[in-house]
Amino acid sequence: MMGRDRWLLAAVCALTALGFFLQIRIAEAVPRAGFFIPYALGAVCGIAAMFAFSGERAGVLLRGRWIALGAATALMAALLVFGRRYRGGLYLPGRINPSELVKLCMVVFAAGTLSDGRVTMRRLLELGAGYGVVAVTVALAGDFGLLAQLAVTGAAVLFATSWFWGCAAFVTIAGGVSFMFARPTGHLATRLAVWRDPLADAAGAGWQTLQGLTAVVSGGWWGVGAKLGDVRNVPIVASDFVYTALAEEWGLVGCVALLALYGMIFVRGLMASDRLSHAENVGGALLAAGLVASLAVQVLLNIGGVLNAVPMTGIPLPLLSLGGSSLMVTLVSLGILLGLSRVAGAEDIVGQRVTRNKRQGDMSANARRGQSGR
Repeated sequence: MMGRDRWLLAAVCALTALGFFLQIRIAEAVPRAGFFIPYALGAVCGIAAMFAFSGERAGVLLRGRWIALGAATALMAALLVFGRRYRGGLYLPGRINPSELVKLCMVVFAAGTLSDGRVTMRRLLELGAGYGVVAVTVALAGDFGLLAQLAVTGAAVLFATSWFWGCAAFVTIAGGVSFMFARPTGHLATRLAVWRDPLADAAGAGWQTLQGLTAVVSGGWWGVGAKLGDVRNVPIVASDFVYTALAEEWGLVGCVALLALYGMIFVRGLMASDRLSHAENVGGALLAAGLVASLAVQVLLNIGGVLNAVPMTGIPLPLLSLGGSSLMVTLVSLGILLGLSRVAGAEDIVGQRVTRNKRQGDMSANARRGQSGR
């Protein structure tokens, strides 16, 4: 049996190590009593869970799609009932944010619903009802970043199954985004205003964005050097704006290397999805595609928000941002992706053996026909 995808595993390990380095660097410059402890515990638990899920058991998750939907709904309901506001976000006691687990549960639900590869009206209704219930709770929580990520990820899984219905889903999302942009309220209105013109409130709401952009620009091509940047100038640099610490100290070269590592994860994940699809393992292929889409949207929303290319959503940067639960669930997701890649490799080997045996059988049959003809 084929082992784990070494390129995918190497990229995950490199990003996790980079995240540790950046968080230690930031903790030295901006002391945060006790903040690094849950991050380290999340990393340890996440790494253990990643290898636990990296076997053939990853595909078993599809059978529990309704359990995944129930868990996502229950988590969001608990957040609405027991959550407390902190810096514009809603958190459970202990500043626990269940959004990362909700993302994973909804990918499992979408892939499990469409695992037979057929988009019927019943499947569409199930998918729409499940996502609709969770979307309402997310909207009530005011987490529009999570709402956008769930919508795009669900549409991507649908697109991987049906080009027509996937395009219809993306058009619907575009309409919803246009509506929210036309009539923003509350915290969303503030973030849109900062996105349009951060200088309009440079000392207030736009301060974080402007400081982040200044740090990115000051890094230049090569950066000011490891541990030589002044990361204290950027508010919340350890979580939402950790990309600015990398850009300032490692420059454009470091940012390109970071994107290359993420790109390697995405490419290897999509390759696994393609191999599973050819092996007629549709559920596994959709699960791999959904996990890649979820991580890719997260990266784009975070880095795009830091660079003010899109409104800031508060979405963490996978494997780099501070947060024990975020890191742990991300590593679990990557462990599932590793497991699916391993299954894809094993099915490739089985397929090659079947093809080789069939070819040898055809050659033997041709030889026997030639001998009988003589």
